[in-house]
Amino acid sequence: MKQKSVIIIGAGLAGVSGFYELVARGVPTVLIDAADDVAQGASFANGAVLHPSLPDPWNNPGVALPLLRSLFDRKAAMKLHFSQVPDLMGWGWSFLRHASPARHRAITKANYMLADYSTRQTLALKQKLNLQFEDARPGTLKLLRNEAERTAALALADMLAESGLRYSLLDRDALLAREPALAASENLIGALHFPDDMLGNARLFCAALAKEAVAMGGTLRLGTKVENLAMRDGRVCGVRLADEALEGEVVLAAGVGATALARSVGLRLPVRPAKGYSLTLSTQNLSDDASHLIPTHPLVDPQLHIAITPLPNRVRILGMAEFAGFNRQIEAHRTALLRGFFEQLMPNLAQQLAWDKAEAWAGLRPMSADGRPFIGASSIEGLWLNVGHGHLGWTMATGSAKILADKIIGATPEIDASAFAANR
Repeated sequence: MKQKSVIIIGAGLAGVSGFYELVARGVPTVLIDAADDVAQGASFANGAVLHPSLPDPWNNPGVALPLLRSLFDRKAAMKLHFSQVPDLMGWGWSFLRHASPARHRAITKANYMLADYSTRQTLALKQKLNLQFEDARPGTLKLLRNEAERTAALALADMLAESGLRYSLLDRDALLAREPALAASENLIGALHFPDDMLGNARLFCAALAKEAVAMGGTLRLGTKVENLAMRDGRVCGVRLADEALEGEVVLAAGVGATALARSVGLRLPVRPAKGYSLTLSTQNLSDDASHLIPTHPLVDPQLHIAITPLPNRVRILGMAEFAGFNRQIEAHRTALLRGFFEQLMPNLAQQLAWDKAEAWAGLRPMSADGRPFIGASSIEGLWLNVGHGHLGWTMATGSAKILADKIIGATPEIDASAFAANR
């Protein structure tokens, strides 16, 4: 019998991780991307945090009214644009339908299982291959501003603790003892600390892992655009490029770009782009007297969908979810919201940073309607999916890839992945 070969479309976190896992299992694999390097889309300047502690999808119960209000609010953390309402009608109905308390709770638990598994796999890969990607394990701090936020955060943490989540509740004094950089923030009452979350530069991870896969015999084709998927007798049998065709089973791991390719063969993926922003600022030239102002933990404000991540010689502010179609334009008033959040939370450090030299970026998260990724065989023979991870793309990357690779070779995944079935 002819050996199975696989073509992966998309060289971001999902695609590169799948590339490595398949090549490691002896499957002839080609990874294709139109960009000239790996991780040039949503993986380029993302939040840099693997956070199984935050697996809850954004369609939380009660999201409908704030989402409608956001049509008229330029400052809304989750912002819906009028121009996108027609395209989001069907997707949006499913998004809201899965916002019921019972469904949201079940999806959150499923996401945690995958996120925890994946974070452990990422750490194992780092140790096995000696990957260098600016990783660290200080744990995430989920900031709390009032009693209502504390109650909600504890309810979520306690629910996930049943599945293995570790956390500790910090009052204000304990928070400042752990993270002195927050001393100037007056409206924090404490935080939850999640010790098993990781820091890591997704772009460097992709570059290092792709190199390992190529060294093992995988084929990486960058600067190569897939024109369409090839079909024969009702099954996907390869891809067509500008001047050639490649044969093999196909994995769509192209983030928001996967929907158009899927649609070309009659498959409608309920995945839509949710734009997020980041600002990255250098901390390299700060004086020794100011070094204590730099945070050592990722800081998350789940209510505002904004986070601050410390990286070597720089700090990154990121967040928001904007339903603006495929528009990657960086809007100044949105990045101003990130700056304003930072200045309020860490005013002394904010004064030391060169905001005129901040690196602004916007990326499109592939968000599924029900808050879960699609991993596995699609309803079309020969076509596999690894897409729809939303804000959990970095967190779920390696675990999703292992599940997908196991399914492709006919092995049983190490965890129950039925919640993420690609043909659900």
